[in-house]
Amino acid sequence: MTTYLANHPEFLIAASETLHQRQQIAQQQAYTQLVLQYRAELLSSNSPSVGPADAKSAVVMFFDYQCSWCSKMAPVVESLVKANPDTRFIFKEFPIFSSRWPVSGLAARVGELVWLANGGTKYLDWHNALYATGKVEGALTEQDVYGLAQHYLTKTQIAEVKQTQDSGAVHDALMMNQALAQHMNFSGTPRVCCDATGKSARD
Repeated sequence: MTTYLANHPEFLIAASETLHQRQQIAQQQAYTQLVLQYRAELLSSNSPSVGPADAKSAVVMFFDYQCSWCSKMAPVVESLVKANPDTRFIFKEFPIFSSRWPVSGLAARVGELVWLANGGTKYLDWHNALYATGKVEGALTEQDVYGLAQHYLTKTQIAEVKQTQDSGAVHDALMMNQALAQHMNFSGTPRVCCDATGKSARD
C-alpha cells in the first residue's frame, strides 16, 4: 500500500479533496440547522432593521464598528439595501472588539439608541456614516462617535448613553446579540445569515 501511494500521489490528493468537501458539507448543514434553531432570535424585531415588515426574505448581519472587514462590506450592504427594497435587512450590533477598543462598545450603544429613537432609516444613515469615516481597528475616537451622534440624538439622549453601559434596553439588546452570536458559534465579524421567508416587525 505504501508503495502504491508513493507511486500514485493523485490518490492522496483526491482523498484529501473528498474529505475537505465532506467537511464543508457537514459544516454547512450544521450552520443551516443553527439558523433554523435560532430563526426567531435572528429575525427579532428588537434589532435595528430596514425594509418591509412582511418581507419574504431577510438578511441578518453581525458586525463591529472597529472591524476592518465590516467597514469594507458596509458600502456593499448599502448598495444591496438600495437594490433590494423588498428585502428586510437586520443589523445585529456585535461589538466583539470592545475589550480591546472600548469605543467599539460605545458606538454600538449609540447605534441602538439611534434605532430606538428614530427607527430604521435614520439608523441606517448613522450606520453608513460611521463606517464612512474609515476609522477602524482602534482609530475611531469617542469624539468621532459623539460628534456624529449629534445629528441623530438630542443632547439629553446623548447624555443617557453612558447609562446604557450596564443596564437598560440597549444593554439588554447587546447582551442578547452576544448570546445569539455564541449560540451560532460566531467568533468574529462580519457574519451574515439569510432567511428566505423571514419576517421582522419594526422599521
